[in-house]
Amino acid sequence: MVIKCFSKISDAWFGVVLDSSNRVLSCGFSTDGEEDVERSIMEALPSGVQVREAASDEYALSLLESMGRFYLGEDPKIVPEFAWERLPTFHVKALQLTARIPRGKVATYGGIAAGVGVPRGARAVGNAEAGNPFAPIVPCHRVISSTLGLGGYGGRLDVKKAFLIREGVTFVGNHVDKKCVWVPDSYKTLGKSNKMASIIRRKPLKP
Repeated sequence: MVIKCFSKISDAWFGVVLDSSNRVLSCGFSTDGEEDVERSIMEALPSGVQVREAASDEYALSLLESMGRFYLGEDPKIVPEFAWERLPTFHVKALQLTARIPRGKVATYGGIAAGVGVPRGARAVGNAEAGNPFAPIVPCHRVISSTLGLGGYGGRLDVKKAFLIREGVTFVGNHVDKKCVWVPDSYKTLGKSNKMASIIRRKPLKP
């Protein structure tokens, strides 16, 4: 059974859709209300998926709490499994490398592209980040343009900047301080796990 659940934490609404194995099919957040986040996470689902609302599901609520902690610049308690197999191969590579960006750092679209072995693939990385169905735990807000400007962001650039500041990223005017730029080694450093345990310090809880 595929379920969806929503919760408001601080100034944002968070939503998640889970499959019968508690893997995330899509998740997201919005500062523009519950209806906005519901629309975005439902649009990210494969066509034809039937979803039941489960407002009191314990694991879903715990995951939403962790997403809220992440949004506030804190360590989440849970890092879930993601349904990667439904995404195009390039998007999986780009987003899995995005999940490796340390808190307090950013990477450029071109840096991610080079890291996955496609040095001229910055535009394709931008498309992958724009279609990220696993925000904010896969932190597409940490990917910026080569000029160190914020680039694009579906949740508004002021939200993106505030998010990065909470995480410890510093700015010079409207540009990220170059000391905060993280350059990935390569995609081969990712390993084969689809649990993004590297983005937190503590061991994730089991569902």
